[in-house]
Amino acid sequence: MCGFLGLFGLSAMTDAPSPPTGTPLAGRRHAGRVLAFSMFIMGACGLVYEYTLAALGNNLLGSRHEQIFVVIGVMMFAMGVGSVVQKQIGGHLVDKWLLFEVLLGLAGGLSTCLIYAAFAYTTSHQLAMYSCAFSIGVLIGMEIPLLIRINEQYSESLRANLSQVLFMDYVGSLVGALLFAYVLLTRLTLINISLCLGMVNTLLALLGVVYFWPLVRWRRRLVAAIVLTATVLGFGLALSGTIVATLEQRCFADPIVLSETTRYQHLVLTRRDDDVSLYIDGDLQFSSDDEAIYHEFLVHAPMSVAHSRRRVLILGGGDGLALREVLKYDDVEEVVLVDIDRRITELAREEPDLVALNRGSLLDARVSTFVGEGSSPGELREIRRSARSPQDLLGGEDDALAQVRVLNVDADLFLRRVSGEFDVVVIDFPDPKSIAVAKLYSVDFFRQLAVRLGPQGILSIQASSPVRAREVFLCVGATLRAAGFSARPYHHNVPSFGEWGWYLAQPNERRETEVNQKIDALERITVHTEFLTAALLRGSFAFGKRWLLADNIRPNTKMRPRLVEYARRAWQPN
Repeated sequence: MCGFLGLFGLSAMTDAPSPPTGTPLAGRRHAGRVLAFSMFIMGACGLVYEYTLAALGNNLLGSRHEQIFVVIGVMMFAMGVGSVVQKQIGGHLVDKWLLFEVLLGLAGGLSTCLIYAAFAYTTSHQLAMYSCAFSIGVLIGMEIPLLIRINEQYSESLRANLSQVLFMDYVGSLVGALLFAYVLLTRLTLINISLCLGMVNTLLALLGVVYFWPLVRWRRRLVAAIVLTATVLGFGLALSGTIVATLEQRCFADPIVLSETTRYQHLVLTRRDDDVSLYIDGDLQFSSDDEAIYHEFLVHAPMSVAHSRRRVLILGGGDGLALREVLKYDDVEEVVLVDIDRRITELAREEPDLVALNRGSLLDARVSTFVGEGSSPGELREIRRSARSPQDLLGGEDDALAQVRVLNVDADLFLRRVSGEFDVVVIDFPDPKSIAVAKLYSVDFFRQLAVRLGPQGILSIQASSPVRAREVFLCVGATLRAAGFSARPYHHNVPSFGEWGWYLAQPNERRETEVNQKIDALERITVHTEFLTAALLRGSFAFGKRWLLADNIRPNTKMRPRLVEYARRAWQPN
């Protein structure tokens, strides 16, 4: 980039003063509108650059919220540095503004690709991440002051100048935020987003060159830089699929068969021979080699000791694997499965590997899928009713199968609006590494759940590793108890995860003795299982010395998401 700057002789930026009002600049028609439009585009691009790098930092460096805050903080600081540095820039401001726009297009457009490559091939990805964030922030920080200095020749006063420029920047930022959240993030990879943004900056520079052509001093050099940058970014867009596939495959041991970014998360499905694995935001969710161990402990522990199994609620579990286990019980009459990500449940019905694993649990003729902002039947829109015969899938009779409703809504919102009580609740959320997921392990959430769990009801919840993430595991138990539940931990080894833990809980403490007696007296699991036996289940409630001891473990709440900090210490100790 130094050579790129040298092309323009920028070693003497302050040699010439800015042209005063009354020069040919002030005679350009509609110049104020052109600059206002430029500021709008720059504001939108600047914010999307911040969000894109923050999202990439979240995906690559982990700890969910932490990297988002840090990356945005670094870029904001760099913008301040840029605003100070631009004071030293004099001479032909239009030329230099256009040059910095081209540089921003090149640096911003290639940033995610460079960072991802550093992550895939080196151990210096953090340095690459923060260096790119700082460089882009400096360039963004130069834009607004330079535009203000240029625009002062078209404004009646400093007050009008500042209001025009800043207003368009803020409007652009709002549009950029909405565009990123509802369009770009759900339809493009992060690499494609940054390449497209870089192209927008480059085209904006081209617009400036064309409009200010009589006033531009570095015409040939700017045009050459624009053509070169557009060519590089164009090749990047054309090859982005290959680039993303190559870099992403470097991050996974097994071949990738599906990679997709939804509105809520990034999904990767891998397969090697008969082993199928699902990753969400880079974290392994299950491996077909041993997922039966995990799901059988999660589901059959509460189902084996439940007072009634008539009405079952599954929170999370959009892959249909927990539902597969629940549907093995003939006395289950109704199942409600709530997973916020519609795409997960679609893949569980469409992806052959997942359908084979969940045994068509979401293809059953009695499965109806709803989506909407609310959670009561009147507010939800039915989007799919499965049509395959239950006998084809499960080999049972029509009247022996449960009615299943799949709701693609937020679980927290669902509990606040749903009516009725459930006999069994199975909670299969991801590990609480982010604030968005940690709220689903909070005192507030569990208290809402207690209202929807009948007095004889029981629930199970996955609670991370009692060994590697002991604070997380114990915090889930402390949170359940703070919400009024009687919670009993249990654990077993799942080879893909190591030692793993769950909790069995009920809101009625008087039932604790009864449940414990049922567990101790359990002689067999009444449905077919691949791995679990009654003896294994009984033994899973025994823990070694000091496993359940930890100092100062406090409950997790929405206002104080302690689980996020515990998870950060557990999964990123360094």
